[in-house]
Amino acid sequence: MPVFTHTVPDDPPMLRLDAYCAKAFPVFTSRNQARKAIKEKRLLVDGEPARTDWFPKAGMEMAATVPESPVLPLLKIEMDVLYQDPHLAVVFKPAGIQTRGNCRRTVHRALRYNMEMSTEPDALPMPDPCHRLDYKTSGLLIVARTVSCRVEINRMFAARQINKRYRALVAGRLDGEGEIDTPLDERTCLSRWRAVEHTQSLHVDWFTTVELEPVTGRTHQLRRHMAGIDHAILGDDMYTRDGKLLRRQGLFLAALHLDFIHPMTGEPVVVDAPEPRKFTVLREREARRWERHHSDTVR
Repeated sequence: MPVFTHTVPDDPPMLRLDAYCAKAFPVFTSRNQARKAIKEKRLLVDGEPARTDWFPKAGMEMAATVPESPVLPLLKIEMDVLYQDPHLAVVFKPAGIQTRGNCRRTVHRALRYNMEMSTEPDALPMPDPCHRLDYKTSGLLIVARTVSCRVEINRMFAARQINKRYRALVAGRLDGEGEIDTPLDERTCLSRWRAVEHTQSLHVDWFTTVELEPVTGRTHQLRRHMAGIDHAILGDDMYTRDGKLLRRQGLFLAALHLDFIHPMTGEPVVVDAPEPRKFTVLREREARRWERHHSDTVR
């Protein structure tokens, strides 16, 4: 199992050991993870098993052991791999599949079917998604192939050093661009939007193709923010009661752009994916229906 070390510097903050380690070790993404490592005796301080009621002191030598991810049964679903190197990959997640979890159909289980295990010394037994997309959302996912890269990608997400951009179809007509900073779950939140194209529709009068940027990363942030300004994403049956949002055709939201600095090589990584075909099909179909209806009305 991989071992990560840390030496407590002079004048450390007055934090309980689990809180301190959650900040000191990038491999821990939360205080709960650090507390669990302490309880399972995977965190040593000066060679001795740590305790949660200890406080860090200058010069302490800490060593955290991280268990390997379990090897799960493979799921034989082909996925588009848009970028790959020995440390990480970027894949396109289709709509209608979970990113990870206890169910059988997950991206996590499909990854080994789509790429080989890395040849790096700290290769993960299974490539590991570093973030999530909703079940109904399609788009780009960063996948770690090594332990060290997974640690760094998690740190970069926490530091907001990875830029994501989405494409969506939303009800109503939006013009220009703007920001939404409505707090969610009592936490600060920021989304940016930019109108790209407008389509007249018999279902919703108008709908707008928008680019969306979640500056923060709250649960269902884009869906909740757009519904909150009365421009719900088409197909969203969770945050709107409007019966005209084309629910039977899936959610019209896709993550199509990622850019970040590669944590292991320092080189820029920019990945773009094409808009899902159903977006174009819906725009063209609704435009034809509107024109046909308008022509019949004029006659």
